[in-house]
Amino acid sequence: MYRLLACIVLILATVTAMDRVLASALGDLLLRSSDRFMAIYRQPDPDARPADVIVLGNSRADNHFPVSALRGTACGEALNLGMGGAPTVLSALLWEDYVERHGAPRLLVLEPTGLVDNPHDLADLPMLAHYSPRIDAFVRQENEQLWLANHAFHLMTFNNNQTMRLAAGLLKPAADRTLVGAIPAPLKAQLAAAPEELMTADEANWRALDRIVRSARDHGTQVAVVVTPYFPTYAGKLRNFDAFFAELRSRLPAGVTMIDARRAVQKDELFMDALHVNEDGVRAMFAALEPDLRPLGTCPAAPEDAIASLSAPVAH
Repeated sequence: MYRLLACIVLILATVTAMDRVLASALGDLLLRSSDRFMAIYRQPDPDARPADVIVLGNSRADNHFPVSALRGTACGEALNLGMGGAPTVLSALLWEDYVERHGAPRLLVLEPTGLVDNPHDLADLPMLAHYSPRIDAFVRQENEQLWLANHAFHLMTFNNNQTMRLAAGLLKPAADRTLVGAIPAPLKAQLAAAPEELMTADEANWRALDRIVRSARDHGTQVAVVVTPYFPTYAGKLRNFDAFFAELRSRLPAGVTMIDARRAVQKDELFMDALHVNEDGVRAMFAALEPDLRPLGTCPAAPEDAIASLSAPVAH
């Protein structure tokens, strides 16, 4: 009996040790990925130029602010930390981790519609808990069962789609994440037939927005809250579409720029779905944003290079 128990203990100890070693090795390997989130946790290259512009938000930030366009419009290096499905509470954690490790950028571009996302949704955050005590503590707060599983078996932390994206980033440089394609006719018909709805934001997301803005201003960072386009048919279904963003504006401190580009793109073919423009829509959006966004960057007075990284703007 004692021999059996000893064998079980030995097997468990061996499995645990292998789990720790392999998880540590995998974490170190993925840290070399060109994926943008690893730029937060990787030791900065002393020869590399730090980011002048940081982008925060959900998928609308991720897909609407290619760094190639921001380099031209804001005249500086950019890092997009938009995360699909991320509520503003998650954006606050990413911002705090970045500033803690790299210092504050000159400009923060915040796409604020993560306010309406569920503040308890962890999105792709759990894998980053391997690198961040702050995120690890948040995962424990929101989902202790997941946290316990990840700490019992560290490799479980990497059991997600984001690991595959990080692995792909080891093989080739990560590209801008603009979307290709146009909104399909069945989706347009579905949106036209959909009932009206309200935009609502949990107080936790409002507090997170306040925390991000206050932190940025305390560090001397310019803040641009940029609301990107909505598909017109969908916008028409939101009963408090204007009132919601009026409340957002009223909550922002004096001196924080809000750029309202909700209606900057109108043509159906420039949208991918109700909430995202495609790559041509991004060009049209940046053409509309440029007069307001450019002065917040570090551009020279002459505007001729403002959006040189984009091809000719598409009519909108």
